[in-house]
Amino acid sequence: MTGPADPPIRVFLSYAHADDVVLDFIEPFTKSLRHLALADQGRVLEIFVDRETIGWGEDWRDGIRQGIESAAIFMPIVTRQYFERPSCREELLAFYNEAVRVRATGLVLPVVLLGHSYLSTESTDVASRIIAERQYKDLKETWTDGSRSATWRRTMIALAEQLVEAVTIVEQSPSATSPLPSAGVGAAEVSEALGLFAKEIDQTILGMKNALAPLPTVLTTSVQLLTERSPAETRRVLMETASELLPFGNDFRNQARKLETTTLKTDQILRSRSTELEDNDLYDQLENERKYLKSISLVTEPLSGAEESSNAFLAQMKPLEEMSASLRNSMRGFREGVKSLNSALRMMQSWVAIAD
Repeated sequence: MTGPADPPIRVFLSYAHADDVVLDFIEPFTKSLRHLALADQGRVLEIFVDRETIGWGEDWRDGIRQGIESAAIFMPIVTRQYFERPSCREELLAFYNEAVRVRATGLVLPVVLLGHSYLSTESTDVASRIIAERQYKDLKETWTDGSRSATWRRTMIALAEQLVEAVTIVEQSPSATSPLPSAGVGAAEVSEALGLFAKEIDQTILGMKNALAPLPTVLTTSVQLLTERSPAETRRVLMETASELLPFGNDFRNQARKLETTTLKTDQILRSRSTELEDNDLYDQLENERKYLKSISLVTEPLSGAEESSNAFLAQMKPLEEMSASLRNSMRGFREGVKSLNSALRMMQSWVAIAD
């Protein structure tokens, strides 16, 4: 049972803002969800649409941890563009990891508007897998029917009920008035995870170097061949360039996505271990972990270099991509790989603050 004395439920929406300029979804969605949660479930919702309004500021990862412990709901509004936005990927992976750590993944409630074909439990994109593995709410038909339709009302009532139920399960658990219990990670598991991470880093750096090495030559040769060429010759050169780049782009994407997945798993273990040490006042071990995590910059430097090289290459190739559909297709692997590389780097760089 709920009542007027129940505290508000905090809901954080994560979405690609460029989507809403056209889709015009967020305002009617939040208005309906807020009203129906109160009218049907008797619970007040506080809905936040960005990190600034929720008050997390620069320490937004710590804000996520505190939000999970107070049973806040994380609701990604998913389209294909969602996975292209670095901030959206960061928010999804960070919130999901915290939810896994405290065994409260029910607080992650994805809403899928568009881009359903990209979702797969077999995807190499870890963000796609996370959404696909959740019991996400499909709102494509609801959105197309409009906010005044019966479809909209039925769906929103069901979503409000699902949201309140997810929070109620956490609130009624034995630890409802204190932080949720840590999953318990031992030193051996941390050591194993870090060993796997180090191995993965070495393989990834080597793989990315191999994928990026031919790019300057390919770009230079292509530009030279395109000088004062006929339209037919230009098309031929661009198609040859596309064919040459395709396997390198695919390999780069695979390496980056594998790194992102490994980094996410390592992030889960490190955060669980840090929490366990802090909860048990094991400050000497915590200090040792802090020293190690601060040295992570030695690992991220070559990856940052690969990220910079990739971004520079993408910028140089953009004029040529505008001339060729096949070249755009070949470059997709590099573009998607850079997003996963960026995501992995942001996670690594956040580790310095884990033990603080």
